[in-house]
Amino acid sequence: TKLRQIRDAITKKVERHRKGSDVLSWQTMTFNYGPYKGRAYTEEEDAFLVCMMYRHGYASWERIRMEIRKAWQFRFDWFFKSRNAVEIQKRCEVLVKIIERENEESQRKIAEKAANELRESQAARDGFAGEQEEKQGFQNKTLASTENPGGGVISVS
Repeated sequence: TKLRQIRDAITKKVERHRKGSDVLSWQTMTFNYGPYKGRAYTEEEDAFLVCMMYRHGYASWERIRMEIRKAWQFRFDWFFKSRNAVEIQKRCEVLVKIIERENEESQRKIAEKAANELRESQAARDGFAGEQEEKQGFQNKTLASTENPGGGVISVS
C-alpha cells in the first residue's frame, strides 16, 4: 500500500505539470522544497527524477540511472551523471516526501476553498432570505395600516 501511495503522489505531481495528453513537461516542474532543499541537486534534475519515477516506476533506480546517462540535457552535468543507484534512490525518497507534502497542502487549500465557497453561498442565501422576510414584513405592515373608510383592513388578493 505504501508503494501505491507513492505512485499516486508522483502521478498527481506529474499530472499538474503535464502539457497536452502525452508530453511530460519536466522542464516547467517546480518544487516547494521547504527544509529539504540540498545543495547537490538542481530543480531541473529533481524534476527529471520525478518524471523518470513516473515513467519507470518507483524503485527502478538502475533504469533511472541509465536514463540520466542517456539524457542529452545532462551531457555536461558530471555530478548528476555519476550518481549510482543508491544515491539516486536516496534523492528520490527525499523528493517523494516533498511531493507528499505538496499534495497535502494542495488538498488542504482545495478543502478550504470549498468550505469558504459553501459559507459564502449560505451567507448569500441567508441574506437573501432575510431580505425577503424584511420585504414581506414591510408589506404586511403597510397592508395592515391601510384602512378603508369603514374601519376594516383592505384585503389584497
